[in-house]
Formats: sequence, C-alpha cells, structure tokens
Amino acid sequence: MSLFRHLFLPHHTNNHRAKILHPSGISLAILVYIVFNLGLGLVSREHPSILGYASRIQPAEIIRLTNEKRQAGGLAALNMDSQLNQAAAGKASDMIVRNYWAHVSPVGTQPWAFVTDAGYTYRYAGENLARDFSDPGGVVNAWMNSPSHRENILNPKYRDIGIAVVDGSLDGRETTLVVQMFGTRLSASAPSGRTASFSVQAAQTSSAPTPAPSPYPTPTPEIYMAAAVSQTSPPSPFDYSRYFSLGLLGVLAAVLAADILLVRKHHIVRWTSKSFAHLIFLIVLIIAVGTLLRGQIL
Repeated sequence: MSLFRHLFLPHHTNNHRAKILHPSGISLAILVYIVFNLGLGLVSREHPSILGYASRIQPAEIIRLTNEKRQAGGLAALNMDSQLNQAAAGKASDMIVRNYWAHVSPVGTQPWAFVTDAGYTYRYAGENLARDFSDPGGVVNAWMNSPSHRENILNPKYRDIGIAVVDGSLDGRETTLVVQMFGTRLSASAPSGRTASFSVQAAQTSSAPTPAPSPYPTPTPEIYMAAAVSQTSPPSPFDYSRYFSLGLLGVLAAVLAADILLVRKHHIVRWTSKSFAHLIFLIVLIIAVGTLLRGQIL
C-alpha cells in the first residue's frame, strides 16, 4: 500500500506529488511506451503467428450485407460474379506483393485492369477497399458511412459483385485487405436502336478494350472509385498499440485527477505547475489516440 501511495498519490514521501508525475516517472512511462511498440513491431514482423492475427471476414457475408443495404434503398440485389471475385483477389494480392494501399499501384496499374484481366468486359465498374477490420459488419458500416463508398454500394447501374479477403503483411504489419468490385457487363447495354446516356459521379473514366461490332451505339465504359477506408480491429498489432497508449494515458489522467482532488481536499501547498492543465492535455491526447488512430481515408 505504501508503494502504491508513493507512486500514484500525493504524499510526504514523494514531495506531495505522485512519483509517476515527476519528470523521472514521465520519462519512464515514455520509455516503456517506446519499448512496447518496438517489441510489438518486431514480433509482428518476425513472428506474426504469435499474435494470432487472422481475418474472420467471410466474403459471402460482405455480399449479403451489401445487398441488404441495397434492398433497403429499393435497389436490386447484386449477383456474385466469379470473374469479379478473381479481379478482387488479383487487386488484393497485388497490393500485398507491391506493398501499397491505394487504388492505383506504384507502377501505374489502374483498378479496371484487374477487372478486364479477369475476363470481365464491363460497361460500369467500381471498387471499394478496406483494411484491418475484424468483422463483415464493420466493413460494410464503414463504407456506408463514407459518401463515396455508399455511392458505390447504392449505385443502381451495378448488377454484379465480387469480393476478396486477403491476409498478409503491408508496411511491415500484419493486416487484412478487403477488395469489393462492382460491375455491369458490356453485354447488358441499351436496347438496339437506343443510345444510353450516363452521368459520371466522382468517377474516373477509362476506355475498355474495343468490343466486337454492335448494331447499336455503345456508351464509353466508366469506373467509379471510392476512397479506401481503414479501421483498426481488435486482433491487429496496431490495435494492441492503440489500447496500450490509451491505457497508459488513462493511468496518467486518473493519477492527475486524484492529485487535484486530494490537494484541494487536504489544502496541500506546493510549488509545482497546475495539475488541471496537465489533465486537460492528457484528455485531449486520449481523444486523439482513440479517434485519429482509429482509421484513415485515402
């Protein structure tokens, strides 16, 4: 009890300020944080199996939840397409092999290249990306909370869908990539004698391979790309680091709060800086760790 009081409560043994709040205590906390993260990074790179990080995301559940959102909006359900599955798997594997997290690869490969390479000749195509989720619901909810992803999911022009979920290492950290491909085949074009007209919404347009002669005008293929969403999940090494940071900051904030209350209660006079200002600063740090590190949108 005396050790606990010395470390965490103002007492005459620590000059009426918790030892952990002294410069030496703060320095030790910073050192522990650095050592923990360095060790975690080393383990995740050299022995990823020790952390037991693996995806529990089922592609079929992603499709089911996506169709659920579409049907709730009065849209038709999408059909799972094996060629779009292949395209999504190709994109996910390429990101792992080339170590990038973007719609366009470092060598300039565009998203629609994976679609056409899989043999899917598209009239419309789209792509959503996600990483580090632990469950399908989290993936779909994050997409629905992003306007560009939501637009892809609720786009009435799409008829097919393909999903790939790939575990691998990205930027030296074990992760799970989810690639969602949408499409409508070129054969599903406008009736003969009519020209279809389509608007481009936050889209990037690309020309697909020239199709066989058609008795009616064929619209230029379009691909709609949403930004890629990232969110951490409980099994990931990144999340271990975030929880450790929150825990460490939480302990410091609790000690500061106790310091303020006890000093006021016992009318302790000391020549030190204001604990309340430090407490506010730590609360801001906790909020930052809990929100800014939760994910990112490219």
